[in-house]
Amino acid sequence: MDEAQTDLESEAPLAPAEERAARHLRLLARMAEIQIEVAEAARTEAVEAPQPGVDYCQRIAVIARSLRLTLLLEQTMGEARREERRRAAGRQVAVTQGDRSHRVFLAVAAAVGETAESEAEDARLCHEVREYLERPEVAERVESCPAPAMVAELCRQYGLPVEPEEWLAVADAALEQLGFLAPADDPPEDLPAPRSAPGRRSRPPDTG
Repeated sequence: MDEAQTDLESEAPLAPAEERAARHLRLLARMAEIQIEVAEAARTEAVEAPQPGVDYCQRIAVIARSLRLTLLLEQTMGEARREERRRAAGRQVAVTQGDRSHRVFLAVAAAVGETAESEAEDARLCHEVREYLERPEVAERVESCPAPAMVAELCRQYGLPVEPEEWLAVADAALEQLGFLAPADDPPEDLPAPRSAPGRRSRPPDTG
């Protein structure tokens, strides 16, 4: 692609999906800033005017955990967006990673954050999980497999506590806090047929 074509591509209006992704990334960046501000405010209060009965260590730990998940989601979405732009060369539409994979990744990242003994181990394991989920054959399984089963499998694979419901709850809380709707699991296959209203029977046709 020559430079002129690149300029035309960059000046073209954003597609709805691209505009939504850009808005989500801006929201994530702002949420990270807010979480840092809240952590700094808690630290200042703990040093200058501590309130009785307040566990500031626990408060800051919760904020740090939320911030880590925010940054992980921002990094993952940013990489997916850059990959989409690369594949969009030549006016071809690229398929981005679905919300389900983000949810599964955040759930496993929450498990990693609870068990990792150091920041380096946390970062290494999260990087390994993200690369594993990006494999085409794994991405297909993530889309077709129920989220709890996929999270449980990944937890066993990486030696993490197999508590998929708890980790998915953490991931869903992070997604809801950031304004994203966590994707629902596959609906049950056998749904009951709708019942007709009681006391009403169809009349036979009037044949005259």
